This record gives sequence, C-alpha cells and structure tokens, in this order.
Amino acid sequence: MPELGQFLKEKRESSGLSLKRLSSVTGISDSELLKIENGTRKKPGWEHLCKIAKALNFHPFEVLLNAGYISEKDIHPPLLISGLEDLNEQQLNTVQLFVDFIKAQKKTCLND
Repeated sequence: MPELGQFLKEKRESSGLSLKRLSSVTGISDSELLKIENGTRKKPGWEHLCKIAKALNFHPFEVLLNAGYISEKDIHPPLLISGLEDLNEQQLNTVQLFVDFIKAQKKTCLND
C-alpha cells in the first residue's frame, strides 16, 4: 500500500513532525509508523489511521478513503436527505413511516 504510505509521509512532513514526534502524539511506535509509510504494513488498522489523521490535522475520511476502508459513495452517497441530523427520534420515525407509505403506494400503482 505504497500510495497510502507516501500520502501519510507527505502529510507528516508538511506538518513538520518527525516520526518520533508523531509516535509520541499517536501512541503508535515509530517503527510501526515507518512500516506504514514505506508500505510494508499491509492494510494498517483504521484505528491507527484515524489517530494519525487526528494528529496531522486532517479528516479521517481522507486517510480511510486512501486506504480503501471506505469509498466515495460512503462519503458522498448518491442519495442525500439533508437535515435528518436535526430531527429527534420521534420525528425520524415519522419520516420513516412516510417513506414506507410512499413505497407501498408505488407498489400499489405498479399492480394496477
């Protein structure tokens, strides 16, 4: 996974951190970080990748995407409904009932 390693190395260097300092901040050994950077660590754990992203001040999605743990569709799904995060549980249940109603209505129309 050399692309991931190169990506992380560039992020680390642009942040001005040495391997030893990044190791100290993340709690990941500098030898493990070196293996990730040089691509000898096959598919590093997402927990390590998230710690590295946080220490280097970039979003974990960026590194998880680069490592192949998630895809663009995970980050930007083709269908988005905005504002759901502002609803409480009861309101979300109402939205689900409405979706179920529309789906049932569609099936009824197709059967006519």
